[in-house]
This record gives sequence, C-alpha cells and structure tokens, in this order.
Amino acid sequence: KKFSYNYFLDVDSAINLLNEFDEPTCVIIKHNNPCGAASGKNMNEAFNKALKSDPISAFGGIVAVNRSINDHLAKTLKSNFFEIVIAKSFSKKCRNIFTKKKQLILIETRNMLNYNKQEIKSINGGYLIQEKNNIKLGKNHIKSVSKNKASKKILDDLIFCFKVCKHVKSNAIVIAKNKQTIGIGAGQMSRIDSTKLALIKASKKNKLNGFVAASDAFFPFT
Repeated sequence: KKFSYNYFLDVDSAINLLNEFDEPTCVIIKHNNPCGAASGKNMNEAFNKALKSDPISAFGGIVAVNRSINDHLAKTLKSNFFEIVIAKSFSKKCRNIFTKKKQLILIETRNMLNYNKQEIKSINGGYLIQEKNNIKLGKNHIKSVSKNKASKKILDDLIFCFKVCKHVKSNAIVIAKNKQTIGIGAGQMSRIDSTKLALIKASKKNKLNGFVAASDAFFPFT
C-alpha cells in the first residue's frame, strides 16, 4: 500500500535502533518509539520476547529484525497484525506466506543499515544540523563507582537497556530483564511519570525484582 510520511519516520526509528545490536534482535516500533525490544539466541526467540514486552501496543506496529526472516517466523508474523516487516532479506517461501496480507509492506535492509553522520531538523527559518550519536555502548564505556560490583548478566542487561533508551523519546525510562524490555515510559513531561508508566507496564507481567533501569538523564528522585 501507499507509503506514508509516518511510515518513513517509523522505519527510520526501527533501523536506527537495530543499528545498536550485533546479536539477533527484534524491535517493534509504534509512533517512532519502541514498544518492545529484545535480543535472543535466534530470531524467533527475539521476536517472541519483543512481542511479550507490550503486546497491546505492538498491535499495528512495525516489526524490524537484524537477520533474515525464516519460514517459522513468517508464519508467526502473519498471525499477528503489523503494518510493516523489516528484515535483511525474505526468502521466496516467506514472501508466499505473506501473500494474503495485501496491505503488509516488506522492506529488505541488506544495504540500508548504514550510519548517517549527521542529523538534520527543520525549524522556522532554517535547519539545525548536528553530528549523529553513532557510538555503540559497550562495557568499555562503563565505570563502576560502587563497592558492589555488578555481575556480567546485570551489565549485559544494562547495556541492552541503555541502547534501547537512547531511541526512546524523552523523558525516557526503560526497564529490562534478560535482554528484554518489560516496561517503557516515553515522551512524558515528567521523568517521574515516565517511570510510573514503565513500572505499570512491567508489573502487569513480571515480578518487580531483578531488573535494570535506564534513563536518558539522571534520576532526580529516589
């Protein structure tokens, strides 16, 4: 179907977020924000975890993966309602599976996952241009300032969490566990409200322990 203005923005948001990850990762975008994101051992696991992050918000969203789509995943995607599916490639068999979804848009990103070096925003009377933050967060960027050392699992979850948070509209709070978002609070005027939203979403499906939290600024409260 016809590609809308908002589709371009959502696809761009999905690709920018996928660029953060090397391991099998799935992101589900709704209104330029991730409503679910997860990494897994394979693409099927990553998608299932991303969908479970917030299945209600995922309805009618955009699914993006950083691998090719296999037959099993294609059948799973077909059974849900999504506007666009983004992947490195689609086999002929996968395309046939999607044939009956006449309004579904498939996008191959084999040659699209490239970094732009600049971001450009239009404003009244001109444009703002700045260098784009293409830094991939890793353990070498993290410094411990506590006597209590974090485990490898916590650090891996925290890095995952911050990668997602980077692409959530401010004020942004992301709660994650096992490289899966379990609560996202986005676009609120108060960071406290964003935190409350993230916790509400997380509490619906997870016991609130053993998770990590990321913010796009400092936490100004206990």
